[in-house]
Parts: sequence; C-alpha cells; structure tokens
Amino acid sequence: MAAWLTESVSDEPDALSARAEPPSDTITCVDCGGTAHLITPAREEQLWFVGDIVAYRCGDCRDRWDLVLE
Repeated sequence: MAAWLTESVSDEPDALSARAEPPSDTITCVDCGGTAHLITPAREEQLWFVGDIVAYRCGDCRDRWDLVLE
C-alpha cells in the first residue's frame, strides 16, 4: 500500500491524535449507484484518526473513492 494512504493529511497537532469514527464497510458509488467496499485496512490496534484517508472500490463500475475522515 502506498505510504500516503496511511498518513494523516492534517498538519494540526490536535488532528493527529483525535479519534474518528470507524469508516463504513461500504458506501454508495456516486457515479453508478453500486456498492463500493472499503479497501483500506485498519491499523493493528483497529483505531482511526481524523485526517486518515480511506479508499473504497466500487464493485460495479470499479471506480475508486478516497475519503478523508473527519
């Protein structure tokens, strides 16, 4: 996995330690309405933080969606 997918996109010190809700296992694809599945693995301790980038892949149209957790 690319290193940038495991790093926070925020430079603010508080954002680096603020926990985020775990991402959904699936989302609805904006392009085709199909189901996109989470392809980003969780850290070993199963924690997610504000600024983490998560990626989804649509099973129908194969589009990829990268989202930043807030």
